[in-house]
Amino acid sequence: MAKKIRLQIVLVAGLLLGLSSTASALGWGDRSTGYLYEKLFNNMGERYLSLLEDKATDNPNNLAPDKRSICLKRYGGILNDGVLDIRIALGYFDWTTGSNVGYSGRSYGLSPSMDIGAFEALKELLTSRCSGNARFCGFQQSSEGSSVFVRDVMIHGRRIQARVEIRFSSQSEILSDNLGRYREQQRQRTQYMENYFSKALREADAVFYFGHSRNGGGPDFAPPVFIGSTNKLDYSGYYKAQRPGFKKMLNALSSGSKQAPVLGLMSCASRDHFLSRTRAAAPNSGIITSMDVLNVDEVYTAMIGGVDALLRGQCQQSFYQSIRMTNNNQKFITMDGMFE
Repeated sequence: MAKKIRLQIVLVAGLLLGLSSTASALGWGDRSTGYLYEKLFNNMGERYLSLLEDKATDNPNNLAPDKRSICLKRYGGILNDGVLDIRIALGYFDWTTGSNVGYSGRSYGLSPSMDIGAFEALKELLTSRCSGNARFCGFQQSSEGSSVFVRDVMIHGRRIQARVEIRFSSQSEILSDNLGRYREQQRQRTQYMENYFSKALREADAVFYFGHSRNGGGPDFAPPVFIGSTNKLDYSGYYKAQRPGFKKMLNALSSGSKQAPVLGLMSCASRDHFLSRTRAAAPNSGIITSMDVLNVDEVYTAMIGGVDALLRGQCQQSFYQSIRMTNNNQKFITMDGMFE
């Protein structure tokens, strides 16, 4: 089993805190080799996929009748149109440290964004050559655009077209630019992402949000809101008090004729922040959440495991294992309502 990546990036109440000793230790990219954090996310993904390569794919016919029935019921509505529609919404994923972030002689300022690097890494992982049994691979870029990827997969004996779409929230990696010279572009991108996420919740087969919980104020697709001129996020006065992203998500789930059968809330302590009211709004959706303050790799790799499990049509125990392939994922990642 691949050794777990050791990181000093910790999500605390939806805020990334702490610095590793050196940028090179984190595997950051630069303009010549990629975006900031891109290589970090690529390495995390590759290591997790190496664990999934040896995992067997379920054959529902080998399950006990009651378990087979539950599994086929979950996938019945998902696969009946011959397309597995998976959409990934990357939130505005700032790394707020309280000090400037620098790498390779360049300053990225306060609170640089991670979601652009994650986007590029996910693209690379999806289009990489498959090895073993893993299926988060082998995709081709669709003619729809650079954010959509397609491939055929066999699920429960049926050939299905898998479609994975990924979108990110930050106009640039640099917060001061997103609040300054790119302010209008960032406003438009945030609005686009909020609409994208809401639409996905009403249309897609599976939706994954990867970003900040904002202490219950997320899912969030906008630059951070600070207390006055400080570099401290306004949790008590804004995020926790108003819960803007959460209200928008609940409204989207309650306003359509369809709700995504699978919803992954890949953010810090998302079970405590979001699960109860989300399940009340979408009682037939299976929901993947985290149970504590986590390293970024736990929620990121669990998302990859969840998508891979869907691409195989994994059932109860196997699906649960796919999102919990590391020791920390076993402690902190869970799901509710998926096969119950």
